[in-house]
Amino acid sequence: MKVSSLPRRAAMRNEARASVNIQQLRCFEAIFRLRNLTRAALELELTQPALSKSLALLRDEYQDPLFVRTPKGMAPTPKAHAMAELVRAALHIVDVDLRTGTRFLPEGASRSFTLCCSDLGALHFLPRLLAHVRVHAPGVRLRFVQPVQQDMALGLASGEIDLVLGAYPDLGAGIYQQRLFTDSHACLFSAGHPRIGHALSLAQFLAESHLIATMPGSGHHYNIVGRCIGDACGTERVAAQVPTLLASPFILEGSDMVLTLPTVSARRLAQANQGLRMLPCPLALPPLEVRQHWHERVHHDAANAWIRQMVFDLFADAGSAMTRSTARTERTVLPLKRNAQAMVEGAGHLRAAREA
Repeated sequence: MKVSSLPRRAAMRNEARASVNIQQLRCFEAIFRLRNLTRAALELELTQPALSKSLALLRDEYQDPLFVRTPKGMAPTPKAHAMAELVRAALHIVDVDLRTGTRFLPEGASRSFTLCCSDLGALHFLPRLLAHVRVHAPGVRLRFVQPVQQDMALGLASGEIDLVLGAYPDLGAGIYQQRLFTDSHACLFSAGHPRIGHALSLAQFLAESHLIATMPGSGHHYNIVGRCIGDACGTERVAAQVPTLLASPFILEGSDMVLTLPTVSARRLAQANQGLRMLPCPLALPPLEVRQHWHERVHHDAANAWIRQMVFDLFADAGSAMTRSTARTERTVLPLKRNAQAMVEGAGHLRAAREA
């Protein structure tokens, strides 16, 4: 009795179908593009027999020779021409879309982003961000929340916060950070201040009464400023302390106190309020490294990548860099901490010298 070969052929096709994978599709695309088996094998870093085996599997699967030898190389069949665009699209999904997440089209998107920063940070970031979004992504909404140090890392990890913006310390493992700009400090005071003219010396600064603004619980680098001023001038020179940066300038009006702020914020407040003036701070203070922070969970998310790039394009200066917070990247933040500690110690030496 003669046994039919049809079941055996069907089994071979099923085996081929199960074995067709991304590597075989890469072989198809390379042969289609290069029209040469040897060059395709070299590009894919395969041996010629391995490439020929992949082509044989594809021919059996699709029941077509796909490529035939001609004097000008491997010529695609009509079936191969019909498959080419679909194969390229499949490879693009694997190589691009699945790596970067779903494409994000800002002009047609409708979603909300939550950004965490201080009140003065919102004053700096929000106007330009809103103006940019209004033109380029009218369906996008921005929500700002106040920072609480123990909640920022958790908020990033859970997705409740998309970005943290500001001069914050390392937020722990799994958090990326990218420097946007470095800011110095300036002094803000009433335009009618009785003792400060067109310049402010260190001796004058140490002798004045100071208004200290704090950001309790946030871990913001600005909190170091208050400690430095208290150590340099003496706590008796700290006339008042308030728990918010944004309200502080209004307290200055009509007083003889001095408020030390990041220069970017001080300049903006002085321009908006005719009753205030600004001069560079004569006390050596650690600069503020303003960064954006995000969780590794969304590092390849297209929407998060879009808003990060927008923030970077609008606010970054030259030479900004990105690091990922792990146990090994502690060294990227320790120099700043040591610098701050040195400034605190230096302020103490200044006070001792003044009292002597």
